[in-house]
Amino acid sequence: MTVQLTILGLGQVGTSVGMALSEHKDAILRVGHDKSRKAVSFAKENDAVDRTALTLSGAVKDADIVLLALPFQEIYPVLEFIAEDLKEDVVVMDTAPIKNPVIGWVKELLPEGTHYIGLLPVIKADYFEEFGHGPETAHEDLFEGNLMAVVTGHTANEKAIKLAADFVQLLGATPYYADPMEIDGVMSMTHLMPQLLAAVMLDISQNAPGWREGRKFAGKAYSQMTNSFGKDEITGALAAAIAFNRENSTRLINDIIRSLVELRDLEITPGQDQLADNFQKLQQDRDLWLDERRNSPWVEAPKTKIPPRESFVSRFLGFRSHKPGREDK
Repeated sequence: MTVQLTILGLGQVGTSVGMALSEHKDAILRVGHDKSRKAVSFAKENDAVDRTALTLSGAVKDADIVLLALPFQEIYPVLEFIAEDLKEDVVVMDTAPIKNPVIGWVKELLPEGTHYIGLLPVIKADYFEEFGHGPETAHEDLFEGNLMAVVTGHTANEKAIKLAADFVQLLGATPYYADPMEIDGVMSMTHLMPQLLAAVMLDISQNAPGWREGRKFAGKAYSQMTNSFGKDEITGALAAAIAFNRENSTRLINDIIRSLVELRDLEITPGQDQLADNFQKLQQDRDLWLDERRNSPWVEAPKTKIPPRESFVSRFLGFRSHKPGREDK
């Protein structure tokens, strides 16, 4: 028997998931769907999927596991659309950077008997310097040797959680069980804040009187700072993340304002040395963080490699056996 995994969204994360599972075709049937023909073609050419579906309904109707690797603002309408096509006892997972709203949407939209698990992938530090955000930045080892948060709501039982942990380890990552409130706060700081700062930079510079000339000299630093806005879905995703994560967003904005005011009010003369020392300390802290991310000292490798057929599929078979299917009712 094979387990059908349907991947909705074949960008960097969705395609990388499919590529990471390419060695487990005997156990997992990978079905992909994306509204971009280019993304679908790339996934086929790079062995990220076994087959593709033209429609959302066709993609999920026989799925045992559905992975939503979608921009945050697309998750609600997709959940609403696929709700009637999901099998009973299906496991629905997502890779959105914010989990509390998704937990609420699952409870509102999906039928009873659906098991929701939120995943939060962490990508390998080797790929930090890559520009671009689409499927062309996908890698088979994108998640290897890193943590992947496993976040549960009220619609997943213990067997579904264990199944998700097996899935995470098949991707080469280590499960990290997280509380949704806690992880939303962490991700607001590490994911949302850089995008907010990029938006501020774009707003200040491109609406400044000197931008007509400044644009001719803006270079690497400007490009790197605003890189997140090279992603097509960023505007909608960022707006939705702020709207549905208002408390954390407000706290972050206040922290940014406070830090900028402290910098503004610092006595530069004779405080230049103090300013340089502050910046040097920040640089040292960044170097330490990057070194730790590359080496991941907090990640404990799984003691045993999970055999896909003996563990993942058997786990799923046991998971499905606890409740009769629709045809038995």
